[in-house]
Amino acid sequence: MNVDYEALLEKIISTFFKKNNFTLKGKLIWIDVSKKGKERYFKKNGKELKKQRFKYKTSEVFWKNKYKGQPNKSNMFFYNHILISDFEEKNIIYCIIDHCIGRLGEVIRYKFEIKGLINTEIFEINLIDDIMLKIR
Repeated sequence: MNVDYEALLEKIISTFFKKNNFTLKGKLIWIDVSKKGKERYFKKNGKELKKQRFKYKTSEVFWKNKYKGQPNKSNMFFYNHILISDFEEKNIIYCIIDHCIGRLGEVIRYKFEIKGLINTEIFEINLIDDIMLKIR
């Protein structure tokens, strides 16, 4: 499936996150679970861990806002990133919003179902789930 993830991310932002002012828009890839992590999970829960959806890294940057403030004025920093994943099961994608002000912030994962995706035409986007992954 050849998908324009940048256009899809813009559609999600315009539908669900109109008030947010993002400083970076991009694509993410999930970091694979290590062998040691799988063994620990199996010992603790008795089930095999196949995938995880909380450790990620940025694979591609679609747009980045240049900070036009005064550098070195203070140690505080600000960013608000949104990243989109590849399609998972049939028509499920994840978005991560990483928001930080100074030393405080949060990372939230959103799970979306895309219905009727043909090339770049999207008929319906449904928010299935959101969960906070990290608080700073």
